[in-house]
Parts: sequence; structure tokens; C-alpha cells
Amino acid sequence: MSGLEYLVISSYFFPIGIGLALLVWKRLIFVGKMLWFYLLFTVCVEIVSATLATNGINNLWLYRIYLYVELVFPSLFFFKQLSNRNSKNILLFAFSTAIVLTTLTNFFDDWQSHASVQTGITFGCIALIIISYFIEMFRTENVFNPFKDIYFLVGATLLLAHSCTLIYNLLYDYLVIGYFGDEMLKILNKGNLGLVLLYNILYSYALWISRKPQI
Repeated sequence: MSGLEYLVISSYFFPIGIGLALLVWKRLIFVGKMLWFYLLFTVCVEIVSATLATNGINNLWLYRIYLYVELVFPSLFFFKQLSNRNSKNILLFAFSTAIVLTTLTNFFDDWQSHASVQTGITFGCIALIIISYFIEMFRTENVFNPFKDIYFLVGATLLLAHSCTLIYNLLYDYLVIGYFGDEMLKILNKGNLGLVLLYNILYSYALWISRKPQI
């Protein structure tokens, strides 16, 4: 791995460290704990994936498993925040449909190949859930400052992350064969690593602002 890749993986320990400190001090709220465990699982997957890749072992099957976590986490995270019954029904329908479609696609697909279709399914589900929350948040005006709301920050970060991942996966086959030039894949890989670094900074901020007031 390059120095940038080591830096990006190491950046996961920043939000994990903040979350752990708040957890020890008993100042981490429930949704903060959910975010912390999600990030902890993510860094474990990243480390295993990087180890497999470094040793020349195909790690794409691990990404397919991880996509299930990407479906479960936002569904649980935003479910209670949706006060509208129709919005909750939409969330449950989107989640159930995405799980079924992903499982069916995995069943008939080669687990050693790139999971472009599954990535698209995951993005559609997550985008629907988060946009539903954003619409309800601004419609009810429950949040005075969205940049001090953990749900808005996590939702915006997830939406940005999955949008970039979807674009990368849609272009992956073209990038591998050098359709856009030999250097484009390297440029996008570095850009993706830079975005992961940004996501971890945003998650760290989300954890920090969600802490319980000190008594």
C-alpha cells in the first residue's frame, strides 16, 4: 500500500478514538454509539480488504458482504427520526426490497467480480431513505441548524459517499481497460482516498457535536 492508503486507513481511528472516549465518559448518545460501531466495523473491513489485496488475494467478495451493513445502518439510524408513517413505510419497503434484490443478485453473480449492480441497489435505497429524512426535517423545521445535527451530517456524508462510489463502480470496467487514459484510474483512486479522509473528518465532527452535556 502507498503512504496515502495507510493515512486513510489510519484516519478511521480519529472518529473511533473520539467515539471511544465519549463512550468511556458515558457521554455518547444511542445514535452516536450506532455510528461508532458502524465505523469500527468499517475499519475492520478496510484492514482485512487491504491485507488481502496486498497479498494478491481477491477481496471483492468482502465488499458484497459489507454492502449489507451499508443497507442496515442507515435504515436503523433514520427510522425513529421519521415521524411520518408513510415515510417509515417507504423506508421499510426500500430496505426490504434492497435486501432481497441484493441477495438474489449475489446468488446468481460471481462473488469474485465487481459488484456494480449491488452498489446501484444500495445507493437507491440509501438515497431514498436520506432524502425522505431531509424532506421531513426541512418541512417540519425541527432542526434549527442542520450543521449541528448528527442526523443531517451523517445523512449528507453517506449520500455523498455512496454517490461517489456509484459513479466509480459504473465507470470501473472502462477505467480498468484504460478507456479514459492510463492515468485516470490512479487519479480517481487517489481522489477516492481523499474523500474517505473527508468522510472520517465529518464523522468525527458528527460524533463530537452529538455528545451528551456534561453534568
